[in-house]
Amino acid sequence: INLQTSAAVPNAIFGQNSFMIRNVIEDQGKVVFICLITVLFSILPVGYYIVLLNVPEKVIQNFIFDNFENIFGLKLSPTEESLVWSLTVSSQGVGALIGCLMVGPISKYGAKHVLMRWNNVILIAGVYTGLACAFAPLYLQQVIPKNIKGSMSCFLHIAVCFGSSIGAVFSLPFMFGDEDTWPILVVLPAFFGFVMLGASYFIPDTPNNLLQMGRYTEAIESIKFYYDIEDSDEDEIIKEYWDMVPEMPEQLSLCSAFMNSSIRRGILLGMVVSATQIFSGSMVSISYSTEMFRAVSFIDILVPFLPALGSIISILLTIPALRWVETRGRRPLLLKTLMFCIAANVFLLIFTLMSSERTGWASWGFAAAFFMYGVGYNLGVGPVAYFLPAELVPPEAASASLGAAVAVNWICTITTTLFYYPLSKLVGGWSYLIFIIPTSLFSMILWRLLPETKFHYKDSDLQIDPLEIRLLTDLGPSIAPNYGTLDLDEPTLF
Repeated sequence: INLQTSAAVPNAIFGQNSFMIRNVIEDQGKVVFICLITVLFSILPVGYYIVLLNVPEKVIQNFIFDNFENIFGLKLSPTEESLVWSLTVSSQGVGALIGCLMVGPISKYGAKHVLMRWNNVILIAGVYTGLACAFAPLYLQQVIPKNIKGSMSCFLHIAVCFGSSIGAVFSLPFMFGDEDTWPILVVLPAFFGFVMLGASYFIPDTPNNLLQMGRYTEAIESIKFYYDIEDSDEDEIIKEYWDMVPEMPEQLSLCSAFMNSSIRRGILLGMVVSATQIFSGSMVSISYSTEMFRAVSFIDILVPFLPALGSIISILLTIPALRWVETRGRRPLLLKTLMFCIAANVFLLIFTLMSSERTGWASWGFAAAFFMYGVGYNLGVGPVAYFLPAELVPPEAASASLGAAVAVNWICTITTTLFYYPLSKLVGGWSYLIFIIPTSLFSMILWRLLPETKFHYKDSDLQIDPLEIRLLTDLGPSIAPNYGTLDLDEPTLF
């Protein structure tokens, strides 16, 4: 792999940490490349399926409603049609929730094997989504150098947006979104599944997982594969690996993790973060954006192109988050962008109500508010919520915390996608209250309790309450726990 291209990364993205990012990529370019490709191919189908029903909405609706009449002899009323469609859209969340319930039992096989092999054997859209969202962050935690862990974790969000943009483009009427070709649209992500299955036989298990199982010879070979470390001393190879990547100990079950009060609070906070991400309106804006813009009488010819355009803009907006997640911290980035999202939802409510009075300019005000929401979500709320739950707990509880957070994420997805569509038909713009009220409440909880996790656990034996980390970091870096994404000259706890 040619690592010289890393020098082209502009300082404008990473600011004062650009030299650190470039040095890590130059030294560990192979593992960075493997992680980027693995995450992209694993998470891309998630974004693809989220947007799948958005653009060809009318085509698929006609198919479903016609079959109700032809097969069951039922002519659905407009209210019944809206309920059936909302159930259809939210069904992916049901499958994802089932996938989340499988996280604990199959985590013993290791993040790499689940992510690249077993999940692609299943390849059921909803279940696949739940497992991919839980195990992709775990895979990154086990192999990515700690100096750029936060930045690389933001790529999860970029991969979702990239998948959404591909799904939105492919679902246009002149691609695969008409009444004859839309079934092809559903099976296209199988291509990525076959690629990942093939790649799984060439990419070894993570060194962390192999070391936990006592397979030291394989672990040494894995370290050499990922990091190109050449040393005759095996102990030195393992030490160099642990210096780069914090140890991920054997994972606790969710029940065991909940027995510890401090871990329990971390898991619960991670669940609140995950719920806030969805109740800010993210999944509804992806799943129903065409319907939302039609409701405000936006230019009809442009509406089918909006999901693809929005996904591309989301990718571009996430780029600053790669820097800010390291330089500004997770807590302020999340909380400030949440305020932005709440304000945007208020404007969406106002402009939707005004558009019902045939105020022409209100549709453009709605578009501006929608863009405002995209700015807030993609700069902080979206990318940070993917990996923050794992940082709120000790390493041995990471899979339990992520599993619980992803489960809550999809329960909230089911709730919002199920109720928004019928509510929008019944009360119009007032339907945005299902985002404004919960997000405001969750934001107050997070403002009070959420710690800064940029400095995190280095040794699980320290038993530090994650809710006390913010106090420690306020007292100065010299007493902050030194597990995290920024290497601050090895600060010590005392």
